[in-house]
Amino acid sequence: MKPIGLAFKKSNSYSEQTNGEIMIVHQCLNCGKIAANRIAGDDDSFAILAAFNASLTTDAAIAIQTMNLPIHLLTIEDKEKVLRSLFGNNYSKFID
Repeated sequence: MKPIGLAFKKSNSYSEQTNGEIMIVHQCLNCGKIAANRIAGDDDSFAILAAFNASLTTDAAIAIQTMNLPIHLLTIEDKEKVLRSLFGNNYSKFID
């Protein structure tokens, strides 16, 4: 599995609202299947942030694959929410 981006977990299947829980979106290197897993409290916040930054250049093929899934990859517009979720309201002291 290769991380390809981040998503927020929806509060329910019928709503576009999120509950703020970050999920890492992975793609299987063998079959190409895309799935999302919640992050754990002991996951490296900087590694998660690096995955988010790398996902901002996601190629069109992955974007098309995720269109039909209940997974919506986060974009640059979501960066502040990601930073707050990972580092708290004073996230700027952790980030250059």
